[in-house]
Amino acid sequence: MSHGLLSNYRRPATRATPARVRPGTMKIHALTTGTARLKRAFMYPRRGPRRQLDLFLPGDWYDPVPIHCWAIEHEDKLMLVDTGETTSVHDVPFCRFEVAPGEELPHALAAAGLSVADVETVVLTHMHCDHMDGAVHVGVPILVHDRELAYSRTRGARFFQRVLRQPVPSGADFKPLALDGGVFGAFARSRPLSDDGRIVAVDTPGHTPGHMSVVCVDDEERHVLLAGDTTDTLEQLHARRPDAVSPKPAVTVQTMDRILAHGRAHPTVYLPSHDTESAERLAAGTTL
Repeated sequence: MSHGLLSNYRRPATRATPARVRPGTMKIHALTTGTARLKRAFMYPRRGPRRQLDLFLPGDWYDPVPIHCWAIEHEDKLMLVDTGETTSVHDVPFCRFEVAPGEELPHALAAAGLSVADVETVVLTHMHCDHMDGAVHVGVPILVHDRELAYSRTRGARFFQRVLRQPVPSGADFKPLALDGGVFGAFARSRPLSDDGRIVAVDTPGHTPGHMSVVCVDDEERHVLLAGDTTDTLEQLHARRPDAVSPKPAVTVQTMDRILAHGRAHPTVYLPSHDTESAERLAAGTTL
């Protein structure tokens, strides 16, 4: 079944290697590490007891959507936001993955003219498989919101990691990041990630308890919001509709309201990880 922005996604063709960005500028790359198919019950959950139960029952499926992560060239450094998926991922009752060996993180970086060996900083929006599994390819510490990292180690989280066969990647060096930098725009908690303050982690709970997003202030002073799974599409943001996996839907809606408020105060390019139009909005600089 297809619907709106979730339909008719096709993997982008490999592009020619772009020219390197001159020092002092910022370049953000949309990297695609395979696709995922979501169950309709994920995007349009019922209220009440069926909200999450429907995820495990037969139902309609959407067309494939991209699994994006992001590379940021800035201050002669290379930062990743999320690490994408790998071929070893297991499907879950509400999501089916398709990742070819040539679509994993090192190849996605190479298609953008970048190398995994040059990555200096990695930041995760949250610890779901399609955002963290590619961590096996990087050799640097991976920054995770301290609340998210603590939640991933709770008994309940570990139970579902086992049942759904979605383990935290072994050998990856996850480090807690405290969002102790104060207010940033409409976001109550934040933490600068670059020396000049143009890359900032912000608190966006809802999809998971410790979900965070990354705001990049680009060379045109737009706020590029690398939004993880705050929503799956721009339409969902404007509809203020939480997905079925959010532990507390009201918290998800509060985060959506903060994002919309931030967009009213600052020109904001909104880039959720699975929106088929995120890469196009990034290239065009299209704001909320």
